[in-house]
Amino acid sequence: MPSALVLFGRQLKKLREARDLSQERLGELCNFERQYVGRIERGERVISFDGMMRLAFNLQVRPAELYKQMPIPNRMPKKGEYKGQKKSGTKKAPL
Repeated sequence: MPSALVLFGRQLKKLREARDLSQERLGELCNFERQYVGRIERGERVISFDGMMRLAFNLQVRPAELYKQMPIPNRMPKKGEYKGQKKSGTKKAPL
């Protein structure tokens, strides 16, 4: 299953495209760089609450719509897991 950030980004892209907005135009409306919008859509950036509210306002949706694709978690995620990071079983040797 994709990480929560990837699912958030997919939903953002879906909502943006449904409103016929380019990444550049949405960025202008939200006071973001176009590249930042692209990174959010690809799940590469963690967005602040303020940023999420800007997106919702400019897309004219309730903030919950941005989270629509995310399933209800069946357990508490481990630190870093929400970013799609995987915990490896091997430890690095000290330098």
